Amino acid sequence: MKFIIAIIFSVFSLSASAEDGLITQFVITKVVDGSNTKHSYNNAVLVNFNDVHSFDFKGLYSLKLTTRTEDFKKVNVLINLKDLSTGKPYYVGGRATDLTVGDSTNFNFNRDGITYTVDIDTSYGKLP
Repeated sequence: MKFIIAIIFSVFSLSASAEDGLITQFVITKVVDGSNTKHSYNNAVLVNFNDVHSFDFKGLYSLKLTTRTEDFKKVNVLINLKDLSTGKPYYVGGRATDLTVGDSTNFNFNRDGITYTVDIDTSYGKLP
């Protein structure tokens, strides 16, 4: 009987092990054209693959991150960025790209005299 219980607990412990998720670190830089004003914001998130995630960061930015993959090596990353710093959500833009996990890229958006750059770096991380 103890042997059967040990096997059952072993199966449960193996099934409860963490699986890989996607760590996406990003730096959002905002530059007002014609001025020397430059604001940068840096953060990272750990997300599931093949899911949609929304994040609000300190009332500065709202980021929607969609990750799609078939083989968990190459991932299609779609971001939608809103600037919240004025007190109301201002849509900056959205863009998608295919990345091999471990690679990085950047997206540039120009809206009404303001340039936004979103630098993204990806890696694997263990989901809790």
